[in-house]
Amino acid sequence: MTVLVKPLNDRCAIMVLAAGQSARLGQMKQLLPIDGKSLIEVQLEQALSVSKDVYCVLGFNAEQVQSHIDHLPINTIINSQWSDGMASSIAAGVKALPSEIKAVMIVLVDQWQLTAADLIRHKGYWQAQHHAIVVAQLPGSEETMNNEKLGPPVVFPQSYFCELTQLSGQQGARPLLKKYQKLLLKVPLVHAFVDIDTPEQLAHMKMQIDV
Repeated sequence: MTVLVKPLNDRCAIMVLAAGQSARLGQMKQLLPIDGKSLIEVQLEQALSVSKDVYCVLGFNAEQVQSHIDHLPINTIINSQWSDGMASSIAAGVKALPSEIKAVMIVLVDQWQLTAADLIRHKGYWQAQHHAIVVAQLPGSEETMNNEKLGPPVVFPQSYFCELTQLSGQQGARPLLKKYQKLLLKVPLVHAFVDIDTPEQLAHMKMQIDV
């Protein structure tokens, strides 16, 4: 007798957080030009090459930013509470996920050195261990929650969605990473710790792109 096994649903959405004001940078990082496009457009196109389920959370000047990405087949969420901090954007985005999504990978729009291969690798780790929280780790950082550098991309399985929707404050999902530190699958990923928060970091990005 042939036994039919139902295929495992391993749909992992990618959520790009792009709601902030970029106050320290002095200009909107979402719209920074890169390769003839806006940074947010480049990041979303990369996410689409990894998953058909791509979500983007906007906030500050949402209409202006959205005009740059309207042509992309993504799901846009507007976080009217964006000024409350990154946690509010995570909560708003996760609330919009349909029940078919079994995990979400959270990425920041200014993580410009991340590659599609990095995202595929993260997704693959979760597909191999569906109950793990997959988090980027800065290689060489001390393995204690106080000194170890951990951060996005982070893949949260569906079982954490309820807690993600209840996040608040400026720390994003860090409280959950601390709460479940024994359940983390840490993936060394240098690219994850290069972002654009200051004019100096922007100058570095421009120098690297021009090389």
